[in-house]
Amino acid sequence: MDMKKHRTLLILLALFVILILIFLFLSFYERKQEEQNGGDDSQISVTDIESLLALSYTDHSEGTTMSFAKDGNTWYVSNDRDIPLTQSYIETMEDTFCSLTATREISDPDALSDYGLEDPAYTIELTDQDGTLTTVTIGNSVDEDYYLAVNGQEDILYTADSSIVSSMQYDLDTMVAKDDVPSIGSGNLVQADITENGTTTIYSSDNDEQTETISTIAGGYGAMSLTELASYHADAEELASFGLDEDSRITVKLTYNESSEEESDEDPLTFTLYIGNTTDDDTRYVQVQDSDLVYLVSSGILNNLLGGSEE
Repeated sequence: MDMKKHRTLLILLALFVILILIFLFLSFYERKQEEQNGGDDSQISVTDIESLLALSYTDHSEGTTMSFAKDGNTWYVSNDRDIPLTQSYIETMEDTFCSLTATREISDPDALSDYGLEDPAYTIELTDQDGTLTTVTIGNSVDEDYYLAVNGQEDILYTADSSIVSSMQYDLDTMVAKDDVPSIGSGNLVQADITENGTTTIYSSDNDEQTETISTIAGGYGAMSLTELASYHADAEELASFGLDEDSRITVKLTYNESSEEESDEDPLTFTLYIGNTTDDDTRYVQVQDSDLVYLVSSGILNNLLGGSEE
């Protein structure tokens, strides 16, 4: 019986020693990782730029580069200031890369090719108010992070949260500030004036015989999405090729109440669209009055907007 107790104690002691060794190994490994990564790795500052004059980024997989310049507090496309931009997209990129933080610092890295940084996936160039250029290259993904390097440094690399990539994944069409369109439905559409080839057809919500047509027009308008762009600022020649010149286009003027309440003291408002030629993809060119942007919209949707009439 004593021998059995003695053997049990030896086994427990051996297990205890093994657990101690495991604990010491893990503590040593964790300490070495912290030393390599610069201690507390939750807030490793990579860039500290107060404000930018210019920002560009290249998606090497797509072979595309987008460049922006800042004038005062407003961002523009570098080679075309007339393109209206939704500022929040560029401001998010500016905030991200001016105060870039890493999740880990790699102070003794292997070759750049091991991290996808010899031929990076993305290159970002930041020019501050003093004209100083900072270059950030982004390589392979690792878990939920990406490897990156700053100003071509090879002795110190970083990993950063995937938000640095998601902040750039927009094409120019997405960034363009689209025209505002009012909310119009069958409940607040008062009248539709459709002019084609010099002839105007009027559809009124007060005409009981036109109730169904008014509903069709409102439905077509509600289904219309002004998101796909054909031109950022078409000149007279381009408008003519789109069938949007004054002599060729169809004009749709919608008169509507801002409120859908039947009894309202507010004066009706108007919203005017121009509709042009049909493309090979069965879309048509569309322009909002007083706007330089030209869109592509499904012919079927526009057919409803025109009252359901066939061309």
